[in-house]
Amino acid sequence: MEAFGGPWSLKKLDCVESYAVNYLKVMQNQAWALHYVDAFAGQGKQQLKTSALDLGFLAEDEDEEARVEFLEGSAMRALKVSSQATRGFDQFIFIEASHQSKEKLAERARSEWPGLADRIRVVEADANTAIVDYVRFTNWKQTRALVFLDPFGLQVRWETIEDLARTRACDIWYLFPIGGVIRMLPSSGQMNASWEAKLDSLFGSTDWRDEFFAEEKQGELFGDASRIKSANESRILAYIKKRMQSVFAGVSDFAVLRNSTGYPMFALLMGITNPSSKALNTARRISNHLIANLNR
Repeated sequence: MEAFGGPWSLKKLDCVESYAVNYLKVMQNQAWALHYVDAFAGQGKQQLKTSALDLGFLAEDEDEEARVEFLEGSAMRALKVSSQATRGFDQFIFIEASHQSKEKLAERARSEWPGLADRIRVVEADANTAIVDYVRFTNWKQTRALVFLDPFGLQVRWETIEDLARTRACDIWYLFPIGGVIRMLPSSGQMNASWEAKLDSLFGSTDWRDEFFAEEKQGELFGDASRIKSANESRILAYIKKRMQSVFAGVSDFAVLRNSTGYPMFALLMGITNPSSKALNTARRISNHLIANLNR
């Protein structure tokens, strides 16, 4: 199992799990079918490289060498939360592109939670394609869903965000890859065409160029201009929140998840699709409370 992530991985998983607990409490007397959708479900367990310093302590027999931790993934946490709730999720849709990871997840989920086996659907597919199919073939008049988009990088296409937003029936946690975006924005402004296309797909727009780069005059005689990077962390975060506000009924605050050196890896935020004031206020109140705790 390849190790990845950091202490921030535990924080995001705890946040989404806590929201799922509250979500099921709010929904326990509702007639809708309740779905949990994990679009990058993985193997069910995540091998995490951390260090004693990252964890906030240093045991007597430890130094700064990395050690390995195993985290229960979001899919397995959702099964646990559901089994402990007064009313659980009626269906779990776990999406994973890797055949090997998909098989391991299916085995773990059904062996550890056999009582929920008939509710579990593990899909081997590209997350964007699977979400399009899921949205198309679900009766949204009878269904509500909690969705977790947890990519490793810039895999989520904006069309996927829009498809989910149009349901008016989903709460969507999105782990936005701010670290990947920062690394793709050269100070010179001279970008690789394939990187530009990737950011177009991520943001669903080309106006990020004007947001993240400014023109610099090269000489008064000819009036030549070139682009220079004007984006920083806060500007990128403001832009993705603005983009999400253009399609969602409501958007939560965001938490920036950093590695042990303080570099921003991801930003976690929620998009709320249900336009009713009651649904909006409840989802925003719970998500913002959890985000505030995450930011401490």
